[in-house]
Amino acid sequence: MNTIKVAAIAGLFATLAAGTASTSSALDNGLARTPPMGWNSWNCFGSDINETQIKAVADAMVSTGLKDAGYVYLNLDDNWMGKSRDADGNLQGDPTRFPKGMKELGDYIHSRGLKFGVYGDRGLKTCYFRDFYKETDNKSGSYMKEVQDAKSFASWGVDYLKYDNCVEAPNSNQQQDYERMRDALANCGREIVFSVCAWAFKDWAPKTGNLWRTTDDIKNTWIAPSGSWYKGILDIIDKNNTYASHAAPGAWNDPDMLQIGNYKIKIDNQPIPNDNEYRTHMSLWCIMAAPLIMGNDIRNMTQVTKDILLNTEVIAVNQDSAGIQGTKIKSANGLDVWCKPLGSKNGDVKAVALFNRNAATADITVNFSDIGFTGEAHVRDLWKKTDKGLFTGSFTMAVEPHNTAMLKIAKPTGIRTEQALLQQKKAQFSAVFTNGNIVVVPLNAKGQFDVSVFSSNGRMAAQLKNKTASVSLPVAKSGLYVVAIENQGYMEKKTVLISR
Repeated sequence: MNTIKVAAIAGLFATLAAGTASTSSALDNGLARTPPMGWNSWNCFGSDINETQIKAVADAMVSTGLKDAGYVYLNLDDNWMGKSRDADGNLQGDPTRFPKGMKELGDYIHSRGLKFGVYGDRGLKTCYFRDFYKETDNKSGSYMKEVQDAKSFASWGVDYLKYDNCVEAPNSNQQQDYERMRDALANCGREIVFSVCAWAFKDWAPKTGNLWRTTDDIKNTWIAPSGSWYKGILDIIDKNNTYASHAAPGAWNDPDMLQIGNYKIKIDNQPIPNDNEYRTHMSLWCIMAAPLIMGNDIRNMTQVTKDILLNTEVIAVNQDSAGIQGTKIKSANGLDVWCKPLGSKNGDVKAVALFNRNAATADITVNFSDIGFTGEAHVRDLWKKTDKGLFTGSFTMAVEPHNTAMLKIAKPTGIRTEQALLQQKKAQFSAVFTNGNIVVVPLNAKGQFDVSVFSSNGRMAAQLKNKTASVSLPVAKSGLYVVAIENQGYMEKKTVLISR
């Protein structure tokens, strides 16, 4: 199998990063070492989903380049299941809309190099069945059926579970309900990312899920009307910022899914966000190390939507292996400065967002002292993909209304490190799968090198050190693997897709 390119793949190497953030009580199942990236059906399709549509979305994730940019989870939201369980009490796909069953759908998604996600509920019914089948006892929720349902998910090849919070059983305990599913997933025989959707931050969530919702549902508007049950993009930005200390590799604050590109979807006649607001949506989600789960119809995207969702330099900020959630460090007169350390907390490179909340274009200044730098620093505009040059003490930029500039600011030491990596234009190694082994061959490398192989969830599968010639590393399972080769301080990464 030939090596394939996957953008922003550095996030799979959290174990190689120095100075990562940590939360001592966080769940540690080895999964989601960088914020999950993918697509969810709810924001654009709601409950109207079917097998043909989902397969078309899988195809589009590949053909548009979204998969190669790092969006690998294809997640079905509510109403994929039938109105009743089968004769053995197992969840099953709706026989009309998913006639070939969930295992076949999962196999198709995996065949496209993607990962398969589904939706569940900790209560007696899912939210859809609560609202539309009030009189039906369909047991679509997993309350006290967690072990059985987790085994079903595993048998279908599920890689991600979004677990909702509807129709609480009498005398149940929310925390215990989520913990039972956490434990069931841990023992189901398959690695499944656990997304806690309890509609608000809970202090038990970081030790229960790989990600957890911090806010009410997001809807496709900039600001929600007062008293609404949902939130707009701006409402959520401010709320999610308060929980930054809980984020770390494998543990993420989830401010809900992306609305970028949903130009035709209105809620309560509220204004649909414009392109500046969608760009801010992406910028702040990346600065806050939030999961990037798209919610638009990716089969039909405008060029602006593609430019926002596929900017690999902005995505790389989100996927930085240190896993530090950026925060708002200064705000005055509707002008914000946000900062996210890259690589390590006190490193030489920072991502900075200049966010204009106002209705008119304004200059926004980041003082280097506010991000821990002194003297000169190099500035790069990530949305424009252009270097702005060296500046002393501060940098000022004009930002349009409701827009956000994304910058990467580096000390001279950080610049030299990045330039050294850019100079390595020729491949130093090749990595291919053959005869049950990943074979690594040095091309232009000099001296000894180390090789590490990671599965797509960041777990190390094999490692060899101090080699000078071609090496073979056996790999037992199919899937997406990342090969990291270190040679004289230079790290090269290769992605290998293994299909047996």
